[in-house]
Amino acid sequence: MMITNNRSGWCHGCRVLINFIVLIKGAMVPDCFKVAIVGGGITGCSVASTLAKLSADEGSLQLHVFDQGRSGVGGRTSHRIDQENSSYRWDHGCQLFRADTPKFRAINEDWIEKGFTQEWTGRFGGDGDFFGFPHQPPFYTAIGGIKSICKSLANEYDECITVHEGRRVVDMKRSSDNKWKIIGTGDEAAFHDTPESVARAAQPKVIGEGFHAVVMTDLSSSFGSWHRASAGVPAEFAKRVQEKAGARVPLFTCMIAFEHDVNIDLDAFSMKDNDTLWFAARTKSKPGLNDPSIKHDCWTLVSTPEYAMREIASTPMQDPQTGEFIPQSPEYLKSVPGPALESAFRGVLKSGFLAKPTDAPKTVYLGAQRWGSALPAHRHLDEASLTRKEIAGVAYDSGKAPLAPTSTTVEGSINFVKDESLMLFQAGDMVSSQTPGFESAALSGIETAEYIYDILYNN
Repeated sequence: MMITNNRSGWCHGCRVLINFIVLIKGAMVPDCFKVAIVGGGITGCSVASTLAKLSADEGSLQLHVFDQGRSGVGGRTSHRIDQENSSYRWDHGCQLFRADTPKFRAINEDWIEKGFTQEWTGRFGGDGDFFGFPHQPPFYTAIGGIKSICKSLANEYDECITVHEGRRVVDMKRSSDNKWKIIGTGDEAAFHDTPESVARAAQPKVIGEGFHAVVMTDLSSSFGSWHRASAGVPAEFAKRVQEKAGARVPLFTCMIAFEHDVNIDLDAFSMKDNDTLWFAARTKSKPGLNDPSIKHDCWTLVSTPEYAMREIASTPMQDPQTGEFIPQSPEYLKSVPGPALESAFRGVLKSGFLAKPTDAPKTVYLGAQRWGSALPAHRHLDEASLTRKEIAGVAYDSGKAPLAPTSTTVEGSINFVKDESLMLFQAGDMVSSQTPGFESAALSGIETAEYIYDILYNN
């Protein structure tokens, strides 16, 4: 290369070099990148939203979110509305979130400004610790039900984010041009509570192809083919994911509606030593959910991990004889974990532990949900943990440790799993080095997106 001090010659040389770089870059960078995101919970929607925001100036990114939920995106940030009576509604997964880290605090401030989220204030009590509740405020939630944050993030960049609802990814193949093909099923065959005979009868088909990168967000995607959420993840990558995730914590939630308001001067409380009940929250106390015309009182009751482990051991998710997945049936949920949590709630009220003894009004609705992978076990709990138990080949651990504030628990570890050679990633609090919870899950998705963007556009 000729170097000259002549101004015009230098400028001409720069123009030639710049044109050459632009030409080479244009030849190497495709007109449009495509990224598949499996799972539409807070992690998946954070991946999609962050990638869309970062690539806004390029305008050359297509993001496809595949979600198998029966009621659309949300994942563990779920909100249920009864089909027969729409005034019955509950946040029946994640109940609240924190904003402890500077990075996420700034993100949540932006969400508040946009009208996505709001601080949840109310009459809080109890002696437990549920992600810092009730002793370490502030607590936040999305307005109108916690799953609305996922919808808001996806809708904000709907020109480049496509959400495929009711789609279960069952396999993924990488072609000779190093692009991924996504294979799956839809409708009833996709849902977790569909009978196994119906799910197995469905014929998988290609539901997306030409993807430069794939991001998994559900830990169960790396399970064997017996699990309803198994996505055909390459065996070596699945092994790495499972090793980093370690054991998990299961939970049950009960969705209950009482004939009229429960006579207690609390909107939510957490319990320290209750054998069954960990947390309880009144729906109408949350932002955007207080309709004065509604006379009944909806509550979400969250089980202790210990109760959930006992229940999963007695009613496993996998048939020990056939190896088939056992979906959670409404009959089972309404007859076993639902009544158990209702009984525990009524027991707390009658005991006078929280206030003067009282009883809950007549129950007019009762439902429940099993969360087999509600959150990861604390990182200090290893295979020698006395509270660890393997059930149907899956490690669970109910060992306790603080869930607030959100902080890094494993120094020097990234908050996702990556294989750049395959352009395959796993995100979520299950594989994060931070304290389990909503904040950790969102940050994992955001950091995964930042990493992918850097590979696609800067490398």
